[in-house]
Amino acid sequence: MRTVLLILITCFLFSSESELTVPFEALSAISYTGSHPAHDWTGISSNFKGGIVCNTLDDCVIKIQIPVRSFDSGNSSRDSNMLYYVEANKFRYVTFFSKSFAINDETLSIGNKFNIEGVIDFHGIEQSVFLNISIFPDGEYLIGVTDFEISLSEHGVDRPSLLFVPISDNIIIKCNLLCELSKFRNYVEK
Repeated sequence: MRTVLLILITCFLFSSESELTVPFEALSAISYTGSHPAHDWTGISSNFKGGIVCNTLDDCVIKIQIPVRSFDSGNSSRDSNMLYYVEANKFRYVTFFSKSFAINDETLSIGNKFNIEGVIDFHGIEQSVFLNISIFPDGEYLIGVTDFEISLSEHGVDRPSLLFVPISDNIIIKCNLLCELSKFRNYVEK
């Protein structure tokens, strides 16, 4: 029994030393922009969970979980309509999980851009997405910025209409994600 306990403690110590989890800071934001011939609108969420998890420097992933109800367009009627059409009571979250990527000095350098493939789960349908992320170290933060489009019809979402004209099928997603830079620097320097 004592040997088993010693092995478990040793495994825990070594696994916690080699894994790095850096959560996204509260200043992070993810937005969507919809379009209609009459007007465009943007809903923003800063109320989501996520971060970068590294088992090793060559094996890092981005994980994000956003409550659909957390998006705010500044118009409660429009937000209520959005929640109805995306069936927020049934599909409560939008999630993203990237494929593995490496973090190194080049990744952390100013103005670096790199591509990440991942899977977005929206309205119960998973779809592969390819993101071109721009990296900007800024003071104490590492900032990752990207934008991409998703199709409402490809995710099984009926498009609402205004004056008998449906909104655009494509929704633009913009991400501005901040992490504490020192956690990466300390991990890279190990």
